Amino acid sequence: MTGPGWRRALVAAAALPVAGLALAALAPTGWWIACLAMHWAPQLTLLALPFWCWQGRTWKVGLGMLLLTAAALWPTVLAAFAAQAPAPSGNITVTTANMYYHSKHHAEAIARLDGELVALIETRAEDHALVMADPRWPHQHWQRPRNIAGMALLSAFPMQAKNLELGRSYGIDARIAMPWGMQRVIVLHTWSPVGSARCAGNHRQLAELAGMAETEPGTLLVMGDLNATPGTAGMRLLRATGLRPPHGGEVRTWPSQLGPFGIAIDHVLARGLALGDATAIDLPGSDHHAVRVRVAGGAAGAARQDATRAPTATSPP
Repeated sequence: MTGPGWRRALVAAAALPVAGLALAALAPTGWWIACLAMHWAPQLTLLALPFWCWQGRTWKVGLGMLLLTAAALWPTVLAAFAAQAPAPSGNITVTTANMYYHSKHHAEAIARLDGELVALIETRAEDHALVMADPRWPHQHWQRPRNIAGMALLSAFPMQAKNLELGRSYGIDARIAMPWGMQRVIVLHTWSPVGSARCAGNHRQLAELAGMAETEPGTLLVMGDLNATPGTAGMRLLRATGLRPPHGGEVRTWPSQLGPFGIAIDHVLARGLALGDATAIDLPGSDHHAVRVRVAGGAAGAARQDATRAPTATSPP
């Protein structure tokens, strides 16, 4: 390649993240490509630094980059400074894990999971046999809408659960006899927002979830792969209902290969409960990290950790 060709390639490589930031700044328009770029606004900001250092010495370019970056990052910044759940004083652990349906390592992934309450996303038909007799989770509910890409809620405590469908997205709606009392838990796997229709569907599903949360007067725990980062409009709707992220903020879960440079789309959210720091768990064969969080029902709930559990439960299918 000639000298000018190399220069053109370098210019294009440096300008691509800037174009991504411009798209992210357009997220409020609802354009699905812009919304997708907004998920990656922090990463795009870092990748745009070479262009900023190269051209930002010109005050017009520098000011333009500053305004563009601020517009692209604004939803993420608002989410970062939003209220979080208080730290817990109990020792109940909940975990949500997207197993990745096409993985052949579900047994290894499940072996790495722990907690009194575990949500499994993208389960396979054979996964039920792996955990049906596990003494850690004697109470289980499995959702297999088409015998593929199902989900499960595994509990150490008695529960009553039913299948849930929000905007053609599948989930589980459960009442669990936690140590602090009966607790509503919703597990959901929303659509990936790739494409105009699926992006709109993802927002509609989260809006319906927010509507359900508004009808629940008590405490609420939401777990699952919501395919939305904290700055999205759908997540803002959930926060408006009082749902809060873990005390130390959320962890980046996808794609797992990027580690801390990925994005947070797997969530544990709570209203009226205390949530500890979220921890990412590596899942063999999955493109997601699982999320582990300690939870407690506040000071009164923590004091009743040894309370008698309710006798009612549903049997695994």
